[in-house]
Amino acid sequence: MFVELSLVLLAVLLVFIIISFRRWKRNLLNTLNEGSEIAVTSMGEIEYSLKGSGPVLLTLHGAPGGYDQSSIDMGMWIKEGFSLLAISRPGYLRTPLSTGETFEEQADAIEALLVTLGIPEVAILGASAGGPVALHFALRHPDRISALILMAAVSREYTVNLDAMNSLLGRIFLSDSIADFGVWIYDMLTRRSTAWSLKQALKETMIVDSEDRDNYISQVMAIPEQVDWYKRFIRTTCPMSPRKVGLNNDIEQLQQISFTSLEAVNCPTLVIHGTVDGDVSYSNAEFSATSIPNARLLSLENIGHVVWLGEHVSKMNSELIKFLREHS
Repeated sequence: MFVELSLVLLAVLLVFIIISFRRWKRNLLNTLNEGSEIAVTSMGEIEYSLKGSGPVLLTLHGAPGGYDQSSIDMGMWIKEGFSLLAISRPGYLRTPLSTGETFEEQADAIEALLVTLGIPEVAILGASAGGPVALHFALRHPDRISALILMAAVSREYTVNLDAMNSLLGRIFLSDSIADFGVWIYDMLTRRSTAWSLKQALKETMIVDSEDRDNYISQVMAIPEQVDWYKRFIRTTCPMSPRKVGLNNDIEQLQQISFTSLEAVNCPTLVIHGTVDGDVSYSNAEFSATSIPNARLLSLENIGHVVWLGEHVSKMNSELIKFLREHS
């Protein structure tokens, strides 16, 4: 009798988990689809969100991501008088990979989007794996860009971090079978045990000893706005399946970056990078800042890859806004 009851309870629990997971995924996809539009350009379809009034800032997300990740700070930009154009790069969410497989093609696809939307000029913020696309855009379409911001951005050939790939998050993101279920569990854990989740995220993306990392986590956890930001950031990897094609393509393309010099980039440029970035090494920032004429480098001491978290963020955002106001 006890065994039969246990099996019944186990079956009920399994059904509950399946229903909860499917509801979570369905609701997320509905929300994502409702928050964006599809533009049909000469390069193909591009998913985007455009909100605000004033000079246009185009944001390019990292890997994995989507237009939702690119618009994570939309409230701040709109409040400061900017329009924010956030896109899903090819292979992410509702932008097909056929729109632009290489980073050069993705840059041309952005130009095609600007033509379709009737936007003559934008400032561009390229984050992480969005950096190479931003750089190619500045090189290929200099008349379309007023200013360039590179945040924790790749500018040199990227070597895949095997430790990161074998980490908890790496195994979830790269899985072909349990990615969506894995990010669902991680999303729930992030909301219930944020400090633990943040620790997992920083293990391979911040080159510091465990004591310094724990102190950093304590700083972040003491700032409610940043705790909320981190939870929303993790949500921008959910669900994983509609982002998987883009992630796999990014991993391949990042290993083929071949900028020998960036001297032809002639727009005002601000480079922001953490000195202990364990994902995109600080040498990328040094290369960008020394190669791009008159580029300014803002080094964030003892900050890792997630430069949007820490006590420095308010000052960093002030520098971003000041830079864009001067050059947009």
